[in-house]
Amino acid sequence: MEQELIELLLVAKKALSTGQAICAQANELSQESDRHVEIIERTWAKILFVRNHVLIQLSTLERIREFLSVKIDEVRSCIQDREENLAEVSLNLQNIFRVLKGCTIDPGIMAINTQQDDQRKQHATLFDYIDHQSVLDIQKQADDEIGDIENLYSSLMTTAKSLSVTISELASMQEAALSISLDKSASAFSDDKAQIQEITIAKMADILTSLTNHYIQLGEATRLYQSEPNAPLDISVLQKDHEQVPRILDDLRESLEIVESISEEIRVRMQVYLSVQDELLKVLAHQEKFSTPGGQADTICDKMVNAEAEMKTHEQKLAAYFKELTSLAEWYQVYAASYSHLVLEIERRKKATERQEELVKELTQSFEDAYNDEYQERRRWFAQHGSFLPEGLCQFMTDPPSRLYVHIDEQSRRLPDLSPSTVKKALADIHDRSTTTS
Repeated sequence: MEQELIELLLVAKKALSTGQAICAQANELSQESDRHVEIIERTWAKILFVRNHVLIQLSTLERIREFLSVKIDEVRSCIQDREENLAEVSLNLQNIFRVLKGCTIDPGIMAINTQQDDQRKQHATLFDYIDHQSVLDIQKQADDEIGDIENLYSSLMTTAKSLSVTISELASMQEAALSISLDKSASAFSDDKAQIQEITIAKMADILTSLTNHYIQLGEATRLYQSEPNAPLDISVLQKDHEQVPRILDDLRESLEIVESISEEIRVRMQVYLSVQDELLKVLAHQEKFSTPGGQADTICDKMVNAEAEMKTHEQKLAAYFKELTSLAEWYQVYAASYSHLVLEIERRKKATERQEELVKELTQSFEDAYNDEYQERRRWFAQHGSFLPEGLCQFMTDPPSRLYVHIDEQSRRLPDLSPSTVKKALADIHDRSTTTS
């Protein structure tokens, strides 16, 4: 029996040593897990802080993009309005130019103008008398201003696209960095795993206690037998416990595997959290680079401020150009109407001149008749009474009567003979405009 007890004691000792080693390993893993859990808790707080800061920055960038989009829409609307304004005023000018080109100068006026200035031979229509090139220059200047606004629009569009790409890249980096869900807190995960690990280790401690008790009992039984070899000793219970040692060791190993698995989960989770933290910090670094002095944010702000100033300048210039073009269109319309009134004024003056000429003829004839009557009357008087009077008595009685003349201060220029069709057309044009206005 002694040999059997010694063999059982050796097996128990070895099992106890194995169990102690397994439990020590489990304790080391548990302590390592505690350190990892502490890192997880700290990292979790950092992750939440950095993630929230990243989201705030992304939200700010998105608001900048929306503001930039509003400005772009305003510039696009301005371009559309100004193009429509330029097209409208240009069409009005084209229409009035067409009218001026179709308004031929009356041949009578042309004949007088040609006599006065040979250079006017080419001026056959009202259009020939206007500075058409100046109008084209103003239209080109207005079109160039619109072109500058279009270039500004393209620049803002490029900036908006660049900002959109930056926001998309940062958002993608942020999403890629968050390889874990933040819905469940790190504490919940740590608590669940720690509880399972504690329960498992407590179970292993109980098993180790049973192995220790088995070893102690075998040691006491061996000493008892050695002190009293002939004393009756029942070791059946110890034998049964001995038979359970392999299973107990297997239970310890299975528990150690559980502790190892949990420890590995915690370690992996820690590595994941640290990796997430590093990736989020990279996103934050990119955002801070975007916002650094002289960076993309400053460039965008400068472009928007400069765009506001440029738009104001372009708007002022375009307003001046459109006002001038509109005034020219109105002036040319009045110019065309004034030619019709010119034709009627020439006719009126010509009739007035004809009436004056008739009056001059009448007055001249009347003065001539009065002179002749007075001359004949003096001759009759002299024949009747003059021969009886001495010559020295009244010498002035032999003076002839005074002659009256019509004196015209200035000789008016000869008015042209207008064709009836020109007068008729002028009357029709004035009537049409009067009807349209009323």
